[in-house]
Amino acid sequence: MNTNPTSSNTTIIWDLPTRLFHWGLVAGITTCWISASWLDNAMTLHIWAGYFTLSLLLFRMMWGFVGSETARFSHFLRMPKHVISYASTLTLRQPSKHPGHNPLGGWSVIILLAASLFMAITGLFANDQVSTWGPLAHRVTDDLSDRITDWHRTGFDILTAVIGLHLTAIAFYRFYKQDNLILPMITGKSTAPSMRPMVRVGNLRALLMYVISTGIVAAVVLAG
Repeated sequence: MNTNPTSSNTTIIWDLPTRLFHWGLVAGITTCWISASWLDNAMTLHIWAGYFTLSLLLFRMMWGFVGSETARFSHFLRMPKHVISYASTLTLRQPSKHPGHNPLGGWSVIILLAASLFMAITGLFANDQVSTWGPLAHRVTDDLSDRITDWHRTGFDILTAVIGLHLTAIAFYRFYKQDNLILPMITGKSTAPSMRPMVRVGNLRALLMYVISTGIVAAVVLAG
């Protein structure tokens, strides 16, 4: 591991793999939504977007243990007392001093990842009740596949609500607490005071983790 050098005005708080994951997940979920809700005869696109999203989520699970400092679960998952303590400061109109996710935001990330993973996994067993089945749908009974399809649809409603809360929180931090959370996720840099640079690992490790996650998804699909 090595500590990144920073200028006097900016601090690196997000590594490239984490940022690519974030925007890749946005693209994957958006494509799944548009292909299922707005386009006709686009279930093939929906399925491939689901595979892509699942590979990203598996990567993020691994990156949460072996990735750069701010990406690790151990860095941003805090005990309830720390979450409550941080929540009591939400009314203060000042940026967060936490490098990466704050204690409350850390758990919201876990909820978002869990909801997305639920959607991706149930999609493997779901069907559109017309002509398209997930790669593992035939591994279960038709009745169970139909039930999982209902879970998949309900999961989308839950995921939509979670994303809505996520976007609301971003707007709250931007306009009330004067803390721009989007720009650092693009540039990796923060201009907030009292931030120390994160400790990061090389991008080659991230590439290896993504190759592994993609291989797992491919193996599951081919096994179906």
